[in-house]
Amino acid sequence: MQFGKSFSRISLLASLTAAALLSVSAHAMKLKNQNLEDLVTEADSILIGQVVSVTDGFQNNAPYTEVTIRVGSDAKGKVKDDSEYKFRQFGLIKPRSMGNGKVYLGVTPEGFAKWNEGEQVVAFMYKKAEITGFQTTTGMAQGKFIVSNDKATNAFNNHGLFEGMDTSNLSAEEQNMITNPGSMSAATFVGLVGKLVEESK
Repeated sequence: MQFGKSFSRISLLASLTAAALLSVSAHAMKLKNQNLEDLVTEADSILIGQVVSVTDGFQNNAPYTEVTIRVGSDAKGKVKDDSEYKFRQFGLIKPRSMGNGKVYLGVTPEGFAKWNEGEQVVAFMYKKAEITGFQTTTGMAQGKFIVSNDKATNAFNNHGLFEGMDTSNLSAEEQNMITNPGSMSAATFVGLVGKLVEESK
């Protein structure tokens, strides 16, 4: 009798996890384009810093990737400078052997930001989910920019980043960045983000 109850609980948890995976994957496939103003408005914090660790595991049987960012600054001023910001995003880094001949395939869904230790980032962090506490970037992969050689680029090569925005009051450097979004200056980009944060207050 006890075995039957335990089996039912395991089946229920497996069903819930599978449903969550399908729901999240469907959401990722319907990724809505968000411009820079959208990213700034919807972000709870905008972290500029370095990824110092990326691990994964399970929380209440739900798979997660845990990311730690050494924060240089937060454009919204909510996270302290020179602090570590840790969050958990849904999905494992890669499939995991469960030690019983089975492999768990619940990896980070397509469309979510991918994280690597050592990379410099500008991360537009969406608020944490109320029930799980899981968190991802605003606009998913659209809201995570890797900074390299003074260039800032998201997973979509910044495609659509300035679409629908009023750019008439931008400086010459900012206009150039919008004209050539795939190779935009990280310093100019961060400066514009700061201006948009001020305007959104």
